[in-house]
Amino acid sequence: MQQKKWLAGALGCILACSHPAGLLAAEIPQTQTIEITQETAAVQDGSVQLPEGLEPDYNDPDYVKRLQLQQTEEAQQTMPFALNSIEAVTTRSPFTGLVYTHAVQLSDYDIINGIDVSKWQAEINWQKVKAAGVKFVFIRCGYTSLSQKFAMYEDEYFRKNIQGAYDAGIKVGVYFFSNSITTSEAKKEAQKTLDLIQDYAHMITLPVVYDFEAFSNAYRAYGLSKEQVTKNMIAYSDLIEAAGFAPMYYGSPNFLDSSFDVAKLARYDCWLANYTTKTAYTGDYTYWQYSSTGQVDGIVGNVDCNFYYSGDAGEIVDPGPDLDPDDVEETLGPVSGLMMADHSTNEITIQWDALEQADGYKVYRSKSYGGTYKLLRTINWNEVTEYTDDTVMESEGRQYYYKVVPFLLDEDGNLKYGLESDILTAYTERLHSFRLKTTANMHLREQAGTEYPSAIVIPAGTSLPFYKFTLSTIDQKWYKVTYTNNGKSYTGYLSGSYVNIYTYGRTTKNVNMRSGAGLNYKIQRTIPKGTKAMVTANKKVSGTKWSKVTYTLNGKSYSGYIPAKYLQQV
Repeated sequence: MQQKKWLAGALGCILACSHPAGLLAAEIPQTQTIEITQETAAVQDGSVQLPEGLEPDYNDPDYVKRLQLQQTEEAQQTMPFALNSIEAVTTRSPFTGLVYTHAVQLSDYDIINGIDVSKWQAEINWQKVKAAGVKFVFIRCGYTSLSQKFAMYEDEYFRKNIQGAYDAGIKVGVYFFSNSITTSEAKKEAQKTLDLIQDYAHMITLPVVYDFEAFSNAYRAYGLSKEQVTKNMIAYSDLIEAAGFAPMYYGSPNFLDSSFDVAKLARYDCWLANYTTKTAYTGDYTYWQYSSTGQVDGIVGNVDCNFYYSGDAGEIVDPGPDLDPDDVEETLGPVSGLMMADHSTNEITIQWDALEQADGYKVYRSKSYGGTYKLLRTINWNEVTEYTDDTVMESEGRQYYYKVVPFLLDEDGNLKYGLESDILTAYTERLHSFRLKTTANMHLREQAGTEYPSAIVIPAGTSLPFYKFTLSTIDQKWYKVTYTNNGKSYTGYLSGSYVNIYTYGRTTKNVNMRSGAGLNYKIQRTIPKGTKAMVTANKKVSGTKWSKVTYTLNGKSYSGYIPAKYLQQV
């Protein structure tokens, strides 16, 4: 009985996580107190419809959450909204049978059906779940207890669930239910998450989610400031990201507004929890958890249902979105100040000036100058004017092309696009010095592609440094170089079909040169420490990177393979 009494205030306040924005705050007080008796608990436990073999657990945040949500969702789905009618895409959920209206600014995304599960679904037949139309799933890997003492636990069905979903061909993400108070605790939760998923890393292709929920004084993290919650989310995400996973945060409209500084989290995806057929939330989100009472073949009882807005559908043909002229607002945009703000070998950050009239922005990218542009992100905040593209290929000096298109919702609630920006050419960081040598007489083109004009013909055998490379529309590599002839310099692109690429390194110790890439090949000779060598190729064998090198000694040239770790780039 005492275990249930300490939960006072939790259940009524959980509504703050999921009720639609149309509900007034006075209708659902955020500090409501509820006395849970054996009798009321029995009724509520019955409404949850626990699978056979599972007992109520009032320390488990997902269980406590389910108690109240199942009693309130029906009312939420019929709640009226204040927004004007919007021309938007609608779809019918195969798991609830209801029709859902999607935010108009997300209408150019693929809408994919998925679920999320924890131990409270117990045994799952994942092959049946796949056949029912589930394309993705978020699986709880662990949680922090609702008790006041900081204690973390593994979800006892996690390993069975992730293996089953993966074997069935369902895309997988994971979430950890947090109740951290400090950044130190958030980091411990991140490390616990990584420990739990380390054996399943190859199965996880969707985000790893920081699920922070604390709706009453029954939660140890209740009352935590927005600043601290945001810091905790970032601390958790830094470790998750460093391990190679994409972090994401979760919340309802009210909770996102009251407990997160979402403007500081613009680089992360958001998982919106709003149990309704038409959300009024206008902020950023990539996933929408729209129901907790879905019915899916292969799962006993209710299950949470989600939509995923995939950018795979967001391809447009240059010069911009294929829009009806009536949908373009000529007085909106283009954005100014578009520039590359930062870059590394596997990320590019772009930024632009805020456009006061805009309700948000769409960011597009192309791999080639004249190629197809793909929608990377819809940003639903006027003041968020920066985007980090972490989907670029890890490389040195590879170019990508970006456009930003502002949008607004007019007085009738219709989506209007503004004028697109000029093309921004950005590139991954270049750490080393590379060169090329032409193998034929070659045209130096203004852009990457034979369809572009030639500035000059460069003779075969010419050696040049190159500092960037890109792709043509037919996905062939082109290298950007500057060539000087008769005192005049020409900058353009050379086709990768007729060049040899190389760089230089200096040996850091006496190193054996072998006839092939691997320790099983014959040693040809020993290269002295400090020798400058030309690197013409690299090959990875059994986890070791080998460089094919050529060097000259006493007028004689030698070629072979050495471990790349013994070469310092020059």
